[in-house]
Amino acid sequence: MRIPLNFDWDFVPGFENAYLNKFPKSEKVDIPHNAVMLDYSYFDESSYQGKFSYRKTFKLEKISKTTLIEFEGIQVQFDLYLNQHFVGHYLSGYVPVKVDVSTFVKKGENEIIVAIDSHEDPLVPPFGGEVDYISGAGIYRPVYLYTYEGSYLEDQFIMASGDGFLRIQSKVKGDATPTYHLYDNGKEIASFKEDAFQVEDVHPYSLEDPHLYELRTELDGETYSHHFGFRDVKWDEKGFFLNGKKVFLRGLNRHQLYPYQVAALPSSAQKEDARFLKYELGCNVVRTSHYPQSEDFLDECDRIGLLVLDEIPGWQHIGEEKQWRDNLAYLTRAMIIKERNHPSLIAYGLRIDESGDDHELYTRIQAIKAELDPTRPSLGVRNFKDSECLEDIYAYNDFSNESLAHGLDDISSWPGAKGKGKLVSESNGHMFPTTIFDETSRRVEHALRHAKVLDDAMGQEGLGGALSWCAFDYYTHKRFGSLDHICRHGVATLDRGKKAAAYFYQSQADDVPVLYLASSMQSSDYNAALFPPAIIFTNADEVDVYQGENLIGTFLPDRKNYPHLPHPPVVIDDWIGKRFDEPKISAKDQKTIIKGLNFSAQKGFNHLPFGLKIKMGLLMAKYHYSFTDVYNLYGKYINHWGSQGDDFTFVAKKGGQEVRRIKSGSSLEGHYEVSLSQKRLVNKDTFDTTFLQIQKKDHYGRLCHHAFDAFEVEVSGPIRLLGPKYLHLEGGHLGIYVASKEVKKESRASVIIKGNGFEEELEIIVA
Repeated sequence: MRIPLNFDWDFVPGFENAYLNKFPKSEKVDIPHNAVMLDYSYFDESSYQGKFSYRKTFKLEKISKTTLIEFEGIQVQFDLYLNQHFVGHYLSGYVPVKVDVSTFVKKGENEIIVAIDSHEDPLVPPFGGEVDYISGAGIYRPVYLYTYEGSYLEDQFIMASGDGFLRIQSKVKGDATPTYHLYDNGKEIASFKEDAFQVEDVHPYSLEDPHLYELRTELDGETYSHHFGFRDVKWDEKGFFLNGKKVFLRGLNRHQLYPYQVAALPSSAQKEDARFLKYELGCNVVRTSHYPQSEDFLDECDRIGLLVLDEIPGWQHIGEEKQWRDNLAYLTRAMIIKERNHPSLIAYGLRIDESGDDHELYTRIQAIKAELDPTRPSLGVRNFKDSECLEDIYAYNDFSNESLAHGLDDISSWPGAKGKGKLVSESNGHMFPTTIFDETSRRVEHALRHAKVLDDAMGQEGLGGALSWCAFDYYTHKRFGSLDHICRHGVATLDRGKKAAAYFYQSQADDVPVLYLASSMQSSDYNAALFPPAIIFTNADEVDVYQGENLIGTFLPDRKNYPHLPHPPVVIDDWIGKRFDEPKISAKDQKTIIKGLNFSAQKGFNHLPFGLKIKMGLLMAKYHYSFTDVYNLYGKYINHWGSQGDDFTFVAKKGGQEVRRIKSGSSLEGHYEVSLSQKRLVNKDTFDTTFLQIQKKDHYGRLCHHAFDAFEVEVSGPIRLLGPKYLHLEGGHLGIYVASKEVKKESRASVIIKGNGFEEELEIIVA
């Protein structure tokens, strides 16, 4: 029997032995819990590195033969006490710890005390060097109690190939024999005792149809359930193959870090991130950099068909100490056992990110994988091209994109990758950090750099895929990021606000119609009040552009500069087009004038190429135009600095049919849009969360990227705000999580947002 132990803990900073006899006055908390709530930025990174104590009481009606406690994640190490007895010292960090406490429990009330130490211990990976992310502190993943009366299933590994052949390794504590029941869509299709079984007419697991089966194991009156999928994974010099079909892996790296709470958020938030990556960012793969992540996140990846590359804890540093290396081996073993039943997992990341070669250590790590899971390939991420590769897949962090002129180096320049599967595991990132409130030109270039990298990647035969750095901005140490403890390398912000690059990734998928105008339509937003080409990200076939009611023209995806992308950006480089109406000018001369005016809008009159300047001068003489006349033509068909001008309309078409329409122009007003990711919170094993998002948009519905309006957020009823109540927009966006409290019956709660003359109340049901 599994019993969740996640509500009503006592928490206090520090630990003393006296706490075992009398726990001090404390704060009531629920798990997952972050021991120190951080500021959004500019915090003291030493504040979360220390000792903290948690206490929980629970009752047992009887003593079972076996009682276990599992902690899914504690940062970083902890001592466990049960009924004033010291049970042991354990290393967790990013992996679960399950402890047999059968000799310590008693009938009636029991007391657990967990004394955690969140210091960055140099003998524990990923620590020992400098790390470009933070770990946080606390019991940040769920806690469970298990009781068994007889034999029990200690571990299980399910191997299911695409042809329907099923193999099961069950590690049983005791002498009972398990019986297996196979379910498909909730219906039992087979029952057997053998550890191998052939399933006929199997429904394979794929990106388009992530079909899951369920294996229920009966053992001494207990039922254990695992979901899995039948699929074949192959990497070779030709690329990556899923069920024999070549698939290009297009994705981003994810840190499990959230505003204020670091990593301490429950299932609903973890699952929202997986859905965000697939549906809002258009990814078909995610890398869990640089450590094992939540089972809830991985479960949702399984369910929606988001492929996963996991990774052992670490960043660049390899410890020479025996204990450091033994700890890495332990964490590797724990990660594989934790994650090997996930069908979305397509390779194990078994090399410290960007570390040097270490034949002895990585040979040892590979041996652990061969023992625990010989069915999956291994992946090694490095940042130099001639590295020794003991893994099946040579992954390289390619940060050669110093401008829009170059995306990636050719994989033929990776001598260490010969004979291996190949993957670009990181790119972009620190090469061009960008905020959501940066000037338009930087936000656009950031997105186009991602487009250039992905286009270069998809044009290379034999490259299995490319993942850029990274999905979300993240908390980091003082030596990295923007001196505010945030690395702004994401295509979305720390609080999940989408930058322009996010829409580029979303446009590469075909789940929903995408039409995003990345550029500003305000000339004074650009140097010298110019009007450069506008960039649109869309998965449509073409875009019609109007100014007012007049059609400028139809624009196609830029396949010249992005020949390999599924959906290249659309570049609007003509602001006049079919609108030009000057009858006294011949059709031939109109083309030259339109070309000259568009060039001037983009580069300025003073930078006209010599040949075009001569042609324009001759036409001015021919039609008796003064410079003022030309300037007035520019104002009429493009705009004058500070003039109102007509709205622009962009119409995306697919197969000749309109699929999306947006407008843009000079904004007249702003308004707030407030939303919740879910309005019903259900307490199950843990508390539940909803994501509160406040955005300021102009009257066209475009985000106000330079808005920093302040708000007060109040909550009433059985909910709590996971962060401060006084908040402000960052670049027009604000996101924060609201958590449920434990209730005995369904109850109503509310969130009230106030600020700048605005007030809105949102109702939440808690059950």
